[in-house]
Amino acid sequence: MGATASDIITYVGVPLAVIGVLPTMYTFLNALLTLRHIKRILAENNVVAITRSGLLSGIIEVEIPRKSITPLDRTDETYFKLARRSSTLKGGSYTLFNWRELSIGTKTYRLAYHDELVQPQAEVDFEQLVAFLLDRGAVPSQAGFADLRMSGLWTPTGTKLLLSPVSHDAVLSVAPSDDSDGILSLCLQWMSDWDKRTMHDLPPYWTRIHPPVELLKEEEKKEDEEGAKGKEDVNVEVKEISRASTVVEKVVETVEEESEMLIEVVSPTTADDKPKAKPSSIRLRIGNSGVEEAYYDDSTTTQLRCRHLKLYRNEPNPVAVCFSSAATALRAHEGGLWAFAIPEEVVHLARRDVIPCGAMVLMNFLTDNEVPAWRTPRDDNMEQFERMQKMMENGRAMAEEMRLPPEEQRKAREARMKKQMYDFHYENQKKRLEEEKRREEEAKEALISQKLNTGRVADACEKWLEKENHVSVGLSVALVAEKALWDMIIDDEFAKGVAEMLENWNGWADNGGMTKAQFEELKKHKVRFAYAACLLAVIKDASNAATGDLVTDMRESLRLWKKVRLG
Repeated sequence: MGATASDIITYVGVPLAVIGVLPTMYTFLNALLTLRHIKRILAENNVVAITRSGLLSGIIEVEIPRKSITPLDRTDETYFKLARRSSTLKGGSYTLFNWRELSIGTKTYRLAYHDELVQPQAEVDFEQLVAFLLDRGAVPSQAGFADLRMSGLWTPTGTKLLLSPVSHDAVLSVAPSDDSDGILSLCLQWMSDWDKRTMHDLPPYWTRIHPPVELLKEEEKKEDEEGAKGKEDVNVEVKEISRASTVVEKVVETVEEESEMLIEVVSPTTADDKPKAKPSSIRLRIGNSGVEEAYYDDSTTTQLRCRHLKLYRNEPNPVAVCFSSAATALRAHEGGLWAFAIPEEVVHLARRDVIPCGAMVLMNFLTDNEVPAWRTPRDDNMEQFERMQKMMENGRAMAEEMRLPPEEQRKAREARMKKQMYDFHYENQKKRLEEEKRREEEAKEALISQKLNTGRVADACEKWLEKENHVSVGLSVALVAEKALWDMIIDDEFAKGVAEMLENWNGWADNGGMTKAQFEELKKHKVRFAYAACLLAVIKDASNAATGDLVTDMRESLRLWKKVRLG
C-alpha cells in the first residue's frame, strides 16, 4: 500500500519542524550559559549588577552602577594599601585602590557574549586623582602632560601622564574614549612593589623647611654642657657621701662607676631643667593665600602661627609673596603638585641682571680680579713728582741753613719746621678731600658698571656670609636660602627686612639702577641683601629648569579638566 499525503507530512514535516526549533533551543541554552558565565564574572570581580536575559533573543542586559570616587582621608589605615579585591574588567582599573564611593547612576549593557562585559568608568576629580597618585609615589611625565595640554581629547591613547616610581611603566595613562561621553578617559595601573611611601612622607602641596645647621650645633653643644654639668653634680654628691660615712668610702669606686649610667636618671626633674628636643623641621602647606598651615614635624597637632606669611585679598603682603615664591622654588626640582604659582613679575626679576659689579666690589662681596674692569685707573705720577720736589726743596733749605751764623741758622730752622708743619696739615686736608672725591667718583662708576646676573651675585653673597660667620662653612646657595626661609618663619622682622630688600631690588630693576643714596643705605643692610640674593637665585634656577614647564603643564591640564573618567 502506497504512502499517503498524511504519511509524507508526518515523515518529512515533523523532522523539518524539529530542525526549525533547534536554533531557538540553541539560543535559549546559550543565553542561559552566557548569563551564568556573566554572573560568575561579576561575582569574581566584586561588581554589583542587575542582570536580565532574553532567552529567545539571546541578549543579556546588565545594569551596573556608575561610581563617583574620592580618595580616603590620609589618616585612614587603608589609604596607602591596595584594595583586597580588584576588578579585572575593562573599565574597572580604579578598583585597585580603596576609595570613598558614591553611586551617581547606572549604565546598561546589552550583551550577546560574556567577553563583551565591561564595567562603567568611575568619575573622579582630576586634581584629587593626581594628588593621590603623587602621594603614593607616582612620578609625573613632562611629555605626557605637555601632550594633554596641547591635544586635549585628541591625546593619543596610551599617553603616559604618571609613571612608576621605580621604572618607566605607566601608572596613569590616556584610555580609549568609548565610555567617556566627551570627558577625558584615563586608565590606572599599580603594583604592590611600587609602594614606597607612608603617611610620614609629605603629601602634595606641602613642603618641608629644615632647621639651620648652626641651630642644631647649638642644641648639641647645650646638651653636652648639661650632661657634663650633671656628671659633675653626681661626682660631688658621691664625694660628700664618702667623706661623711666610712661605709660609703668602701663603695665609692662602685658608685662612681654606676654614676656614669645614672646621670640621666638622677638629673633634676623640674620642667625648666629638662633637656630640650632638637629643633624639628617645619612642614608647610602653601596655597594661593600664602602659608595656609604650618607644623613642626615632631608636633603635627600644634599649628604654628604665621600670620605674617599669609596673603589677604585687600592687603598686599610682599613678605608672603616673597616667602611662598622662594619656598615653592626651593623644592620645585623634586617635581610634585603645587598650589602656589610663582608670580611672573617675581620670575622676571630673578632673571634680570640688576646689581652692578662695581657695587659688589665696594661692598666687599667681590674683588676687582673677579669682575670686569669698571673703575678708572688711578694716576699718582703727579703726586710722586710733587713729593720729590718738596724733598729737594727741603734739602736745599737745610744746605743754606748750614752756611748761616748760629743764631740765624736757629731762626731759619724754626721757620723751616714751622712751614713744614703747615704744609703737613695742608697736605693731609688735601688728601682727605681728594680721597672723598675719588670715592664719590668710584661710587658713580660702580653704579654704572656692568651688571651681574643673579646667580653670580648669590654665589658671592654665600661666600661673604660664610666669611662673616653668618652661615656654616660649605653650604650651597640653596641651603643658605633654606636658612633664610627658616628665619623668615621664626622672625617676622627679619622676614619684613628681606621682603623690603626684594622690593628695593625690583625698584632698581625698573628704574635702570640704584641711586647713590640707595647704595649708601644698601651698605648698612648687607646681610639682608645677601639672603635676598640667595632667594632670588633659587627662584631663577627653578624657572630655568625643565620642572618649571612640567608644573605649568600640570596646572593648566588640571584647570582644563575638572572631572575625568577613570577605568
